[in-house]
Amino acid sequence: MQKSKKKQIVIAGAGLIGSTMAIALASKGFDVTVVDGAKKKDRIERNKGRTYALSRASKNLLSNLGLWDPKKLHVSPIENIVLSTRNETSNTIGHLAEFNKESSKIGPSSYMIEDAYLRAVLSSEIDRNTKIEIVDSTEVIQAETNSFEAKIILSDKSSISTEILIISGGRESAFVKRLNKRFFRKSYNQVAIVGNLSHKNMHNFAAHQIFLPGGPLAILPLKGKRSTFVWTLPIEMGNKLSKSKGEVFINHLKENIGDILINPSVIGEKKMFPLYLRFLRDSVDNRKVFIGDSAQAIHPLAGQGLNIGLRDVASLVDTLSNGKKLGLDLGGVDLLKRYETWRSFDRISLTTYTDLINALFSNNNFYLKALREFGMSVIDRSPLLKDFFIKEAAGEYGNLPDLLKQ
Repeated sequence: MQKSKKKQIVIAGAGLIGSTMAIALASKGFDVTVVDGAKKKDRIERNKGRTYALSRASKNLLSNLGLWDPKKLHVSPIENIVLSTRNETSNTIGHLAEFNKESSKIGPSSYMIEDAYLRAVLSSEIDRNTKIEIVDSTEVIQAETNSFEAKIILSDKSSISTEILIISGGRESAFVKRLNKRFFRKSYNQVAIVGNLSHKNMHNFAAHQIFLPGGPLAILPLKGKRSTFVWTLPIEMGNKLSKSKGEVFINHLKENIGDILINPSVIGEKKMFPLYLRFLRDSVDNRKVFIGDSAQAIHPLAGQGLNIGLRDVASLVDTLSNGKKLGLDLGGVDLLKRYETWRSFDRISLTTYTDLINALFSNNNFYLKALREFGMSVIDRSPLLKDFFIKEAAGEYGNLPDLLKQ
């Protein structure tokens, strides 16, 4: 085996969260090495066509890192959020509630952003940043820790010694599986079909969430006359619908979205993902910390998957920066426990919230349907409640780390 190299901080995973973490740490003066088992072009291809709803707090993080350029990122603001339900007897779309930009004096609560553009901006910054080293096509196989360092064994049989290993390998990371961490996991018996659409009408920057018996269908605005859809369905129905092509699929979509989009057609390929709740009980270990999808995977109905990972980034950067100023061991359990305590309430509350909302809306129970429609009507008539929910969607709650502040 080759002689072990010494690095200050190592990140396992060069996805959006791992890349943002590297840039954020470098901005605070840390030297960072990012290791990923895939090639750069494979990561781009694997996530082709994916889109994300970015909260205002997450936008602040990119701004504070000098990465927020609406033109380069092809950003589409979400200026209105319309919640509705499909009336099965009349086959019409029934209004539940609407949240518009006038309810917020700061600007849109969320922005739609496409994976390819965000990845390109992050990659460009990493390439020019002398404090960041990327090691592609090399997987973390093993990590041995002691009181002084973590020794990381890589797939090319080299090794790296570091103060702290940040694990951001995604939901199905082989390395995370080998660590045998204890996860709470719950299957929703649902899948999400996702894809992008072109259409003839303007979307007017409105996001629609239509609650259907099998699960919610979201239509979200992209740049130009394009939108993205996220359709939650029971597994059997989702498998059948995902295999339908062309007009067959579009006709099913039209039946459920009414006149929201005129003459929609699918751009590129639609994809399907199994949906489950996955929550890591202990997100820190000796010289290891898990962030993003490596720590938690939540239901996509609230569009908070990327945002919760970026909150992990901002909070961990704050914790490590303060620890560095005090001369503390970056991988020490005491320092990492501060991070875990800070993040625990947000992680638990958001996973619980998305779980309950999915249970409430992904069914056709008469009593639950009456309850949710009554609740939505109350919210729709209350400016105070609307402002509260907009602030939640914007990610502006709790004890915010500096990078999430405007």
